[in-house]
Amino acid sequence: MFRSLFRPIKLWLQSEKDAASLALILLSSSELPLTTLRELQAQGFYTYLPYYEALLTNPDRALRGLSDKMKKILDAAVVAQRSGRREALEEKLRDVVAELRTALDLADYNVGNMYMVVSTFIGMVTGMVVSTLALMGPGGAMAAIASAFFASLFSIAVGVVAYPIEYSLPTPPAKSYLPLASIIPLYLLLSFLNVPLPLTLSIALGSILTSALHFVYVRRQVKELLDTREMVRVASRAVGNPYRSLKGRFIENPEDLIRPTDNGLVQAVKLAVFQILLHGGYEFLEKLEDHYSRIVDFILRLRSKTRVFLIYAVIEAVMVSMMYAILVSVKPLLFGAGAEALATIGITSAGLDELEQNMDLILSSVALALSIATSSFREGKPTLFTIYMPVIALTLYASYMMALAFTPSLFR
Repeated sequence: MFRSLFRPIKLWLQSEKDAASLALILLSSSELPLTTLRELQAQGFYTYLPYYEALLTNPDRALRGLSDKMKKILDAAVVAQRSGRREALEEKLRDVVAELRTALDLADYNVGNMYMVVSTFIGMVTGMVVSTLALMGPGGAMAAIASAFFASLFSIAVGVVAYPIEYSLPTPPAKSYLPLASIIPLYLLLSFLNVPLPLTLSIALGSILTSALHFVYVRRQVKELLDTREMVRVASRAVGNPYRSLKGRFIENPEDLIRPTDNGLVQAVKLAVFQILLHGGYEFLEKLEDHYSRIVDFILRLRSKTRVFLIYAVIEAVMVSMMYAILVSVKPLLFGAGAEALATIGITSAGLDELEQNMDLILSSVALALSIATSSFREGKPTLFTIYMPVIALTLYASYMMALAFTPSLFR
């Protein structure tokens, strides 16, 4: 039941992600587009897409459920196949390629702006609202946790829209998340030792190994993008058969190009090169290099621009944790001799007591929200939140404890 419920969403997301990749292959192949697609499907790629016969006999029905980008690409492929002219494909896909380039320019602008909005909401805005609620009575702690939860969901949704899904990095293997299980025994140990904020500290320590694994994974994915671009450049500048230039340096035999890889963009470029080696049309290598280089340049430029996101997240973590620490520290001052006077205007210590008791859970939820926001806008994948979790969680823990220790001296 649940599988059938999510199948249309999965189909749409997969087709949206593969749209740019398939366009690269079809534009680079000397064969007619649907003939190329049939060969790819025979090799086990893009098998979720409608097959040759269905696209030609009833394209409207065959394209149902796919993303608009994929529909435009396959519709152009059908027109070119029926006319027997590749020029028809290039004419139809010109608008699609222009739309993709526009998406790149908009993403470069939107990602930074949206991240600042989200991180500010998670940090300062939520902190000020929760502080006000805590002074008025119970409910501030739950408001802080709920705000972090909804901010995480919002970051995932907005990150998918702001960061083009077709250019996002793939999700790491599931087994790489297994070290996160160490958070549970660490939490139990720290709780037994009466260490302050055991959940926040155990999350910071327990996610270090996974963070390192995923950091290496991302570096390897970026390196693969660059190596593939270099391969296409070498092939496009080759004199004669480009296979001779690729053999030994990039591949040992042409079949190496059709080995599955988890990076859909890299996979598409390798499949395009394979099609060119198989059917000829070496002049298409220059077009492939031009389109792919633009995409790689965008990814590198965006990653360079968003490198400061972790710094922003750390600053937000310091500010929000210090705000909570100051609020807890001034409780004796506010509700000492003047407690009765404050009670007459509806201000009691109940809200601050609740906030202090739930501080560990609050800081943990803020760490998760900031980590998800950073990975959604920098990597295009919320599942890579683990890269940033140790730094953000440890920052929240350290700044809160330091502020808790030094704030009372300010009011003496």
